[in-house]
Amino acid sequence: MLDCAARKPIESRLSARPSPVVYSARRLPGMRGTRFISCVAALLLPLAQAGAQGAAMPAATISLQSGQSTVVSAPNLSRVAVGDGRIAGVVPVGTSQVIVNAKAPGHTTLIIWEGGQRVTYDVAVSEQSLEEIVKVLRSSITAPGVSIVTFEHSLVLKGSVPDEASLQSLDDTVARFSKVLDTDHDTVVNVVSVAHPMGGLASRLTAIPGAKGVRIDRDEKGNVIVSGPVTDRATAQKVLDGVRGLAGPYLAVDGKVVDRLEVESVSQIDVKVYVLELDRTALNQLGIRLQAAVESPQGLVFTPPFFPIVENPQQVGSVGKALNIGGFFRTAFLAPTLDLLLSSGHGRILSSPDLVAMPGHDATFLVGGEIPIPFSSGLGQVSVVYKEFGVKLNVTPSLLGNGDVDTKVAPEVSELDFQDGVQISGFTIPALKTSRLSTEVITQPGQSIIMGGLLRRVEQRNIQRVPLLGDLPILGKLFRSTRYQADDSDVVFVMTPEIVTR
Repeated sequence: MLDCAARKPIESRLSARPSPVVYSARRLPGMRGTRFISCVAALLLPLAQAGAQGAAMPAATISLQSGQSTVVSAPNLSRVAVGDGRIAGVVPVGTSQVIVNAKAPGHTTLIIWEGGQRVTYDVAVSEQSLEEIVKVLRSSITAPGVSIVTFEHSLVLKGSVPDEASLQSLDDTVARFSKVLDTDHDTVVNVVSVAHPMGGLASRLTAIPGAKGVRIDRDEKGNVIVSGPVTDRATAQKVLDGVRGLAGPYLAVDGKVVDRLEVESVSQIDVKVYVLELDRTALNQLGIRLQAAVESPQGLVFTPPFFPIVENPQQVGSVGKALNIGGFFRTAFLAPTLDLLLSSGHGRILSSPDLVAMPGHDATFLVGGEIPIPFSSGLGQVSVVYKEFGVKLNVTPSLLGNGDVDTKVAPEVSELDFQDGVQISGFTIPALKTSRLSTEVITQPGQSIIMGGLLRRVEQRNIQRVPLLGDLPILGKLFRSTRYQADDSDVVFVMTPEIVTR
């Protein structure tokens, strides 16, 4: 049998301060049962104390409403766990605290390990009442014209705000509070409107003549919608330009101005064109250089090629008789000079078409012809394309918001050049001598544009001879004469755009 004997009496160990105790074991004859039980209990006591250190502490209860948070003290924090993360979330803060966030109504368990102990909490999350949400929401809304009303499980916002920016701020605030509501039962209804939509922009635009019925609205995507009747396209352009200049604060980041205006009358642009061919020799004799740089009365300088326009027709002299055009500020006598050149035979009108086009569309005319140009398309096949030559003009007029006409013009003068042509299968394919330019000019309706500097040069060889004698070899040179003549001409385009409304 085992004898469990202490070196000091047990009574003295119970009465005195605990101190390390050393137990020894030996076999004793005649050991009794009670003595054996006491020895076994003494040996198991330290093991029972060690097991008690790892046992769980009694569970405590944490009660929260959805959307609320609380801090739980946890000294010597080593680990934390939550039963249902959809009901509550936990965030450890260092090694001494745990933040508990209530997410949705329900019950779950929170377990915290503090050193060698495990602490358990029962977390109960309940619904947040609408009254409490309304109280917090009222303190967050600064607009004085907005009120909040509750009806069963609905929260209604009504009233008005001064502008679109205030409405957007209110929507953002309501969206944040909507996240803490029980979406299965509670709803938020926002019927707040803007007291002065678009900041009174429509009232400013209706001051434009012919735009009294214009409306300005904003859609859910942040676009500005312009609608309503206007008298003509020029008025519509004025309205659109005004909206684009003032609607910036009301547009979304990717918003745009949408044109839904109804034009009661359609505006077209009639460009009256005169294509003149003037003798440069006669021009020099008259002292006129159409390509010379000149300063206008307003201080504008035009250099070759020049594009003068009418600034004030009442101050520039009479209008040309042969040409139905306006005056020019370049020189007060330019229009009479053109009349003189035409009447004296030093100039001629090559063409005088009227080009009518919708704003923004092209109008083109050609005075000349087309020459066939053969080319090989492969496999021994020959195809023919036609190339235009002569006097060509392309015009693209547009209406501006202030009623002016923006005209893109591209005149071109080309002629056949057999001297620089190529020989193909015994045929001469002529080259083309081409002069072209393009520009964009803004004028008022009825003002004239003149464009010069497109030169044409015609060289001629005239042979005069005595019949029969002039054909004799060697001696025939004595009975014939050759005169070379080169004629230089300037092709001038005179254009006058007018607005035609129907």
